[in-house]
Amino acid sequence: MIMVGRTFVTAAVVGLTLAACGGGGSDGAAGMQNRQAGQGIAVGEPNGGVPVVSEYIKMAQDASCASTRNNLYLVDSKYVLWDRAGNCADNATGQTLMGATPQAVLCTAGDSIAGPRTSCSDETARVLFDTMLKNLDKADLGLGAGHKVEPVSFLPKSGSSIAFKTIVSDSFSNIETAREVVIKDAAAWSALWAEHSKTRIAAPEVDFSRNMLVAVFQGNNPVCGSYDVVYAGAKDGKLLVEVETRDLSPVALCLAAVTQPMRVALLPKVDAPVEIRKIVTDYPSFKTVEPNVRTGITEARNVVVRDEAAWATLWAQHAGQGMALPKIDFGKQMVVGVFRGAQPDGCRSTSVGKVDFEDGKLKVVHVDTVPGPAVACTMAIVYPAALVILNRSEAPVEFIRSEQVLK
Repeated sequence: MIMVGRTFVTAAVVGLTLAACGGGGSDGAAGMQNRQAGQGIAVGEPNGGVPVVSEYIKMAQDASCASTRNNLYLVDSKYVLWDRAGNCADNATGQTLMGATPQAVLCTAGDSIAGPRTSCSDETARVLFDTMLKNLDKADLGLGAGHKVEPVSFLPKSGSSIAFKTIVSDSFSNIETAREVVIKDAAAWSALWAEHSKTRIAAPEVDFSRNMLVAVFQGNNPVCGSYDVVYAGAKDGKLLVEVETRDLSPVALCLAAVTQPMRVALLPKVDAPVEIRKIVTDYPSFKTVEPNVRTGITEARNVVVRDEAAWATLWAQHAGQGMALPKIDFGKQMVVGVFRGAQPDGCRSTSVGKVDFEDGKLKVVHVDTVPGPAVACTMAIVYPAALVILNRSEAPVEFIRSEQVLK
């Protein structure tokens, strides 16, 4: 079998964390909560009405509409503000002010079908809540020196995506050797930027009370291709960041120069180990599963397979029990498939045309053929299917249908 590409993992970049306050540990969510307790956030049993942070973290981790933003703040060791946003049509954003428990809801605000709504069960909290709503972009939530605001750092549930933004993309860095750096404070950011840019331009400003940076440097690179941070998410108690190096088509026009690509990604600040996974994608970026057999799957569906057991089940359904299972290295690879279900004639087919990362997702474009008005087709029920192997990624997969009309 021909390898589609290569995947490398850099385990917990602890030694490369340039933060004066230190990097993440290896004790997962419990460790995060214990460290936060030292900052005045209660952990364990309730004590005098002080919020217990683990209860709020579980609530936020279980939220269904918080993929874009999911923040918790402890205010005056008395209240917890939850600020979240996601891709839900009638519930895209929401803020909740709570007391000593997540059930003690004092005020809520958010989108609804009827428009934005704000309500308070305790009117004495309304002024405080309204002030925070107007100042969600500020570290102190607009409350000033008379109040204490502490961000609660946590990872979302394992397998969840984490919103990130590439704030620096440069092809010519003064750092000429491969490097990966986690940055959690302004001093470390200033030092790294000076080394990278030699003061060519000012470093982008970052609010390190809420955010952290992951910087990756490819080093001297004569190869024609792309280099990008493509995904961030929670994985088994770690912050997983995937970085892809992708070869371009052999006929692509490339700059005849050695480059030093680098990227800097902005992420929500978490106190957790960081794992950087390198994905090296050759051209083409995927390969058809062999042998190509007539499928036994008769219903329309799209599939993503990342483990051996699921692959064995799918292959038995697809090829039948008598067909040997193709070997896939699921530590480095995965399988995606498109099944169109029953189609009315022999002109119908499907194939995977493109696989690429975009906006933190792995987008799979499949091309479905249909006959044009003047095309004569074999009159038979067919079940078009396509299975391809590609480099493993934990990014969510989005299937995009493209139609090709036969003429």
